[in-house]
Amino acid sequence: MDPHERATSVWYRIAGLISRKQKDLAVDIIEGEIRSAMHEVLLEAERLAISGISGPNVARALRERAEQTIRPGGGSR
Repeated sequence: MDPHERATSVWYRIAGLISRKQKDLAVDIIEGEIRSAMHEVLLEAERLAISGISGPNVARALRERAEQTIRPGGGSR
């Protein structure tokens, strides 16, 4: 699932919960999605590290992937 599809899926899962005043469950879902995304990033970093790519190249590859992610609005880094 691409990032946009995933975000849309999460939005629809939590929108109904928030409207039904089940905000704690909605927050749990969002926290779970964040943990899942962090897990995927760490696995990708591991794959790059063991692939034989040298340190600076791993960092560069991770930076390139980070730049491809969808970031929330309100400013840039």
